[in-house]
Amino acid sequence: MVLTLVRDTFTPSETLGKLLVNRKTFCDTLEPPVVPNAMHPKGTIPMGWYKLQVTMSPVFGRRLPQLCYVPDFEGIRIHAGNNRNHTAGCILVGELSGRPSAGMQTVPTLFRSKDTEQALVAQLLKAQKAHEELYINVTTAERYSSECANSLTI
Repeated sequence: MVLTLVRDTFTPSETLGKLLVNRKTFCDTLEPPVVPNAMHPKGTIPMGWYKLQVTMSPVFGRRLPQLCYVPDFEGIRIHAGNNRNHTAGCILVGELSGRPSAGMQTVPTLFRSKDTEQALVAQLLKAQKAHEELYINVTTAERYSSECANSLTI
């Protein structure tokens, strides 16, 4: 099973995107800003492909997807959260309300985050139980469009 995190909105406070499961849109995402700041001294994880595994999180006390072998990061998980204050580098999932636009100071908020997390974990656990390899491709909208165009055969 392949997840794709397509980052599409970059602000000084957060990074927004979409999470795709096997190339189908699953939910919205919220991460720290790309450029590190006082609240998020490392910024976002680097773009690239990472192995995923669903394991027990000692911090959250439940099974959550963990990204493996992320350079200069440890313990990166995909989990529920509502705003930029709920991520210390992890990927938050849910339904986005308040997408920033030019000239507007909207604070992005994720809704249905717990339900989204549970649905994602259920899918990943099912795939993991079937011995499927789990991966996530972290990319941008521009790169994803290019990757999809390059994979088409005529």
